[in-house]
Amino acid sequence: MAKKKIHEPSANEKGKTKKKASVETKRTVKRPDKRSDSRCTPLKFRKIYDNLSFEKKQLIDEMGLGAFQHLSSFYINHKMLIELVRSYNIFTNTISTSVGEFLITSEKVGHAFGLNCKGDLFEKKQKDFEDKLNDEEKQALVLFKGKSLTFVQNMVKGCPTKTEEQKRTFKRAFDLFIQKSFLLPTSSAYISPIHLPVIRDIDNT
Repeated sequence: MAKKKIHEPSANEKGKTKKKASVETKRTVKRPDKRSDSRCTPLKFRKIYDNLSFEKKQLIDEMGLGAFQHLSSFYINHKMLIELVRSYNIFTNTISTSVGEFLITSEKVGHAFGLNCKGDLFEKKQKDFEDKLNDEEKQALVLFKGKSLTFVQNMVKGCPTKTEEQKRTFKRAFDLFIQKSFLLPTSSAYISPIHLPVIRDIDNT
């Protein structure tokens, strides 16, 4: 009795089978949501803050910025980021939602992060700001003006805090760092003139 011949798939048929299995896998496997490590995430701040000394954290608390210690290390969901951009109106400073529009104000941001939003406004013109600096503040301006975020980060991590002048330098560096890395990020890698007014009267922040 003749044996029944077993059919072996050709190389072409094997390729089609693998391709079909690959397509089915793509359909059934749920991919994780894309995450954005953008300038809006607190990851950079969290990494620096966690490695600061207790004394430096006390100085940050004295500045009224201690609430930032509660920021968790998280990525922003890419879909949520896109929706926020689409719903934000740059002319009215509002965010449109399904339940209405919300006006974004400094007071609301202050409540969200535990910041003091009261006090005098900074000068709008750079020259007006620079004219009011004392000698120490002018040295600080030279130290930080046009510097990169990496330079400021290194100042926050490495600046000693033994003398009162060193403590003020650390406070200025940290104030610039939290602005550039989280509160007021810009597309440039360098400190912007809009960040610099905080170096004046740093003990009164």
